[in-house]
Amino acid sequence: MKNIINRLLTLILIVGIFISPKASIRSFGGSKEQNEFFNLNQQKVYIDVESQVLYLTTGYNSIIATYKISTGRNGTGEQPGSYKTPRGLFLIQSKIGEHQDPMSKYKARVKVGQYDPAYSRYDNILSRILTLDGVQDHNKNTRQRCVYIHGTSAVDRLGKKPCSMGCVRMCPYEIVDFFNRIDKGTTVYIHDKNNKLPWESKATVHINQDPSFLSDRRASFNVQYT
Repeated sequence: MKNIINRLLTLILIVGIFISPKASIRSFGGSKEQNEFFNLNQQKVYIDVESQVLYLTTGYNSIIATYKISTGRNGTGEQPGSYKTPRGLFLIQSKIGEHQDPMSKYKARVKVGQYDPAYSRYDNILSRILTLDGVQDHNKNTRQRCVYIHGTSAVDRLGKKPCSMGCVRMCPYEIVDFFNRIDKGTTVYIHDKNNKLPWESKATVHINQDPSFLSDRRASFNVQYT
């Protein structure tokens, strides 16, 4: 009996290691808005403007997937005509392009053909579109500004340099995966710690990695307020 119990405990330990989340969000203090986001018991999206990375997380704050992105080359802000990426909290308002080829090209959210490499220097909207609906007073004009999460042909700058006209750009193939994982109504938080909103003034976000061979499963995603 003792041997059986020991084997069961060993099995539980092994299973626990392999199903443990790749990263977890930890929130300490902070504003009402930030606490509400990180305490949401549903799948959500955190976009870190500084690192140019989009994080998809579960309701238990474990990170499901990460994607390299590119935000507005003019920085972050909510002014019409500024070509800046808006900050704060949003909802995924609509999903466009399901089952379409990743190289499908769109204009005004309507498919107009396939991507032509000869026009790679243009602000091509490819693959999939996720429209954003701002839920706060300062960003409620996001839909009118036509700011989306969408695929792009400028994949060489993803994760490196903000170069969009205000939208959040993604790899046209990676956005297919992201698109299939989320639903309309998913909450999105776009955070620029170098251009904070008043209610974010004390917030800093850190992602700590465990250097061990299980680092991808033991990383911690800490939200600290200083």
